[in-house]
Amino acid sequence: MTKPLYFYNGSSFELVGPTTPQSPIAYQTSAPTAPATGDIWIDSDGDVDTYNRQLTRYYFVATASQTTITGADANNLTLAYVAGSEAVYVNGALQVRGQDYTATNGTSVVMTSALAVNDVVEIFAYTAFTVANAYTKSETDSVAAAAAGSRLIVPTSVAVGSGSGSVGTSGAVTFSGASSISLNGCFSSAYDNYKILLELTGSTNNVATMRMRVGGVDNSSANYWNNRVYGQATSVTSQGPTSADTSFSAVGEFDAGINTCNYDIFSPFKTQVTSIQGVTQFRYTGFYQHSHLKTGQTTVTTSYDGFTLIVNTGTMSGTVRVYGYKN
Repeated sequence: MTKPLYFYNGSSFELVGPTTPQSPIAYQTSAPTAPATGDIWIDSDGDVDTYNRQLTRYYFVATASQTTITGADANNLTLAYVAGSEAVYVNGALQVRGQDYTATNGTSVVMTSALAVNDVVEIFAYTAFTVANAYTKSETDSVAAAAAGSRLIVPTSVAVGSGSGSVGTSGAVTFSGASSISLNGCFSSAYDNYKILLELTGSTNNVATMRMRVGGVDNSSANYWNNRVYGQATSVTSQGPTSADTSFSAVGEFDAGINTCNYDIFSPFKTQVTSIQGVTQFRYTGFYQHSHLKTGQTTVTTSYDGFTLIVNTGTMSGTVRVYGYKN
């Protein structure tokens, strides 16, 4: 749709303006309230701010034999441009860069031929667009990293005892037909505490446990204490530790169907005792459903960067996600 173009003549806007219209250009639905002589108004549906942002228009009137255009123009705007992103017009005719003029230093334009007195030189300078009060990608990433809440961690790698497993781009680890699944590089100094969310399915009456891991090696020594309260059918049972185990019994028994685990793990990367607590909901042959509340801690002050899930028999499939709690 064609939009009417109005020029300000010093007292009002008119459709036919002066022979040398100046900058800036106003794009808006009504006439500007405080225009300057030579301002241009384009009747449009909204404002488009171009002055000193994407495009600046400089207007010079030459003196006799002038060759260099620099400094303040007729509107007291100081010439500034990005070399290679300027357009120069003399009396309305577009000049050829490198042939009719040179523009290399960002502050002056040198004409190949001397100008005549009162020649009109217009220079359009295209500059980088800068949006006020807006974040760059790096600034946005920094704000997101500093915000409160939890963050999904992307492990550096996974190792599968059998079957298959992989790390998704978001950090979710999926595995299938695995006798064990190890997550490496998911604990670091970036967070003190973490949450582990796990969905499991199995082909037989399986029991899964968890070992802490550092440098790609499991801690398989008897360095784990476990407590649990569990319900099966209509009974509730509690068990305390009688001796140290070779793994956390955090995951528990599971069978076919979706079995879920929600665990918080405290200080795994710090050189201190690592603690774990959480709940599992699972199916197990012979009962409709089990619910376990489990806690545990290590007996050694080791800094861990990962963990391994191990099944006692058969294989397991599922998804595991690790979230870091913002310090």
